[in-house]
Amino acid sequence: MQPPRKWRKPVFPERVTAGVAFVVIASAALEQIGANAAGAAAGRDPEYLHQLRVGVRRLRSALRAFRPLLRRRRAAEIERPWQGMMQTLGDARDWDVFVKTLSSGPLLLEAAKRRDASQRRARALLNSEAFGRARGMTLAQIHRGLWRRGADPAQALASFARPALEKLHRGLRESAEGIDWRNAERRHRVRIRVKRIRYACDFFAPAFSARRLGAYLEGLRGMQDILGEMNDIEVQRVLLRRLVPRRSPLGIVRTEAVLRAALAVREHELIGELEPAWRAFETGRPFWRRPAAGRR
Repeated sequence: MQPPRKWRKPVFPERVTAGVAFVVIASAALEQIGANAAGAAAGRDPEYLHQLRVGVRRLRSALRAFRPLLRRRRAAEIERPWQGMMQTLGDARDWDVFVKTLSSGPLLLEAAKRRDASQRRARALLNSEAFGRARGMTLAQIHRGLWRRGADPAQALASFARPALEKLHRGLRESAEGIDWRNAERRHRVRIRVKRIRYACDFFAPAFSARRLGAYLEGLRGMQDILGEMNDIEVQRVLLRRLVPRRSPLGIVRTEAVLRAALAVREHELIGELEPAWRAFETGRPFWRRPAAGRR
């Protein structure tokens, strides 16, 4: 069996159009899903499942980034089954990550049971007809043409990308306006926005200067790493609530308290890293904006 397949940056033709870019990107995402499906279904290495989920996220992000070109009903038909599957696949991934944070003891034993059950559900899904149908339907729709009436898939990628990136950037800034980074719910919304624009930057990269794009992406990656770890902390808190019901044995309750305290300490450290990272990002100039005439 081949090792887990990471995202492979697609090769675009010269002077690529927005329509061609969408087909190439969506096809590459579907290829990543397919390349990891057998390994994830076999359950031999959790990295297969992780990389499969990356492929699904990139597919869904492409549908969002290229939305002005696409028939909404057709795009929604593609996304719907993948959105439904991500809950089951994400649950398996979350329990696996959580188990690795625990030391020996009754809490670990119970968490391992939950992980094993969630992984069985994920493997059953990946071996199901529904998963195969979703792959086949997505491939057919991508190559059949999803263009909405009045859209111009022959538009140059750069001219399509600028307003799309501007909208994503504005949405990200609005989601973080006046934020208290201790607020997990708002933090999660910002994280989603960061991921969306990060993937869109990757998709539209061939149309822009690598130097200017790199600085913007570096800021996004830094925030995504911090927000991702903070999301893991919140997920672990949720799993702890599911794992330790009321009237649990005293030993388990004490272990839970120690874990929660450690999570709180790490969360505080990450907030200290996130605040300056956001300020630096917020004050930078987006790479897709043309410089003013006097500053060229």
